[in-house]
Amino acid sequence: MLGKHGSSTVEISDQAIGSKLPAIMGTVTTGTDSSALSTDGFSAPRQRLDDATLAKAVALANSPLPTLPPCDDDHFAKLMRSLAILPRRADDGAKGELRAAVYQRMLGHYPRQALGFMVETALVELEWFPSVKQCLDILGRWERRDDAVRAQREAGNAARAEGRARFRDTMAALECRELDQAAIDAMPQRMREIGAERGFLRLHEDGVYRPRPLREPSDA
Repeated sequence: MLGKHGSSTVEISDQAIGSKLPAIMGTVTTGTDSSALSTDGFSAPRQRLDDATLAKAVALANSPLPTLPPCDDDHFAKLMRSLAILPRRADDGAKGELRAAVYQRMLGHYPRQALGFMVETALVELEWFPSVKQCLDILGRWERRDDAVRAQREAGNAARAEGRARFRDTMAALECRELDQAAIDAMPQRMREIGAERGFLRLHEDGVYRPRPLREPSDA
């Protein structure tokens, strides 16, 4: 994510997040899916974002992910039956019912995607039916990879790439002395400091950053 929200939280459904990204980027991409926003760590985005589109991308990247619903009871029971192929101590009926109730209470609030990961991992890594603690340890390794996560990541990548591109544009304009004093004064402080570090601006005694004169080419 690009940053933290304040105290107010906006709930956005999984479908809404998944559908918003193409609409947001529709102003800058035509006939492409979200993969058109892919950028590497150095190059500019394939297509530039205007201010409104950038703001929407930042908002989407910072939106809280929708909460996945807990696994339903039937699917939870099916997953536990899958785990039962691992050997464990035989239980009498009463203990078996108690075990099932404890596992349901401790693990049933997790989404089915997380529990599916837990079962698959346990079957591969463990030799015995896992304890609740072992299940929780495996669940701690699960990462969401659904459409909402991918849409949020794409929006964040697009916003960061646009930010890098705008920074490069600003430095190039400073180097060529294309910005007037009002534009320089409107820059963030850190941007002016970088311009001065690169020799494009000079900090004067009155605290104002002004363009350095361009050097005249010397005659050979």
